[in-house]
Amino acid sequence: MRMNRRNVLVGLGTIVAGGGAALGTGAFSSVAADRDVDIEVADDADAFLSIDIHSDSSDSDFVEKETGDREIVSFDFSGDNDDDGLNDEARTDFHNLITITNNGSNQVTLNITAKNDSGNDVTDGFVAYEGDTPDTEIDDTKLGESGSDDPDDEIAVGFRFDTTNIGAADLEAVDTIEITAEEDEST
Repeated sequence: MRMNRRNVLVGLGTIVAGGGAALGTGAFSSVAADRDVDIEVADDADAFLSIDIHSDSSDSDFVEKETGDREIVSFDFSGDNDDDGLNDEARTDFHNLITITNNGSNQVTLNITAKNDSGNDVTDGFVAYEGDTPDTEIDDTKLGESGSDDPDDEIAVGFRFDTTNIGAADLEAVDTIEITAEEDEST
């Protein structure tokens, strides 16, 4: 019995196509869907995670509220004010610069890091700490009461800049202070 080559190829193509349809994953590469959303943007002091100037620092040259469409807290340790900047080969502490308040409905884990202009963490030379206690580093610090309907909780935050172990140029490359609050997974 002699088979026609064309019939064999058509038969194999049908088997492959049928098998692919039967065993297909239903996976897709992309979906775009529009949904209604309401978003309200607030000043730093009124947001879900409130960032405000601490009352002890209200007249400080190092922290201020930038005004524009919104009031946003910013920091300036550059010496552009009436001084020349941080000491080299020293630890410089700034107690109670800001107050962070959890206005959301869940407990969060708070971390504060310094980032250089490339977006990388400056792991040496910068520490955020609670209030006026440099030994109490903010590192996975819980903010808000676990299991509470209203986890309101606030923390005063200070910064330490340490140029004893790194060069001043590494700290001068700091571009942003990143404050992150992630929902605590245990709640």
